[in-house]
Amino acid sequence: MKRLYIAAALLIALLGASLANAWYAQRLTGEMREDLSQAQLYAKQGNWSRAESLTRQVYEDWQNHHFYLHTLMRHSDTDQVLRAFRTVLEYLQLQEPDQYNAANADLMAQLELLAEMEQASVVNVL
Repeated sequence: MKRLYIAAALLIALLGASLANAWYAQRLTGEMREDLSQAQLYAKQGNWSRAESLTRQVYEDWQNHHFYLHTLMRHSDTDQVLRAFRTVLEYLQLQEPDQYNAANADLMAQLELLAEMEQASVVNVL
């Protein structure tokens, strides 16, 4: 009977860790998406330097969470987000509004999908 309790406790701990990871991933990427959306508004207003500064801040935040991201998420997905960040930053330097808007929207979508993959849902379980 003792083994059953230990196994149940381990399952509950793993479920709790999984749910905590899903919550954290959602919060982390949500904040990044909000900031990237704000940067896009700055770019639309012609304030390219402010848009670039805010995007670089989000990129640094992404880099500060490198260990977490590469430990708990698929490397191919996190690498794709990294490439998207670099593309967005390049278009910001060139001040190309059409390409920047498309690249930034793609980056925000990738961040949303990254968090969505961690959520406890029927689609992710099956």
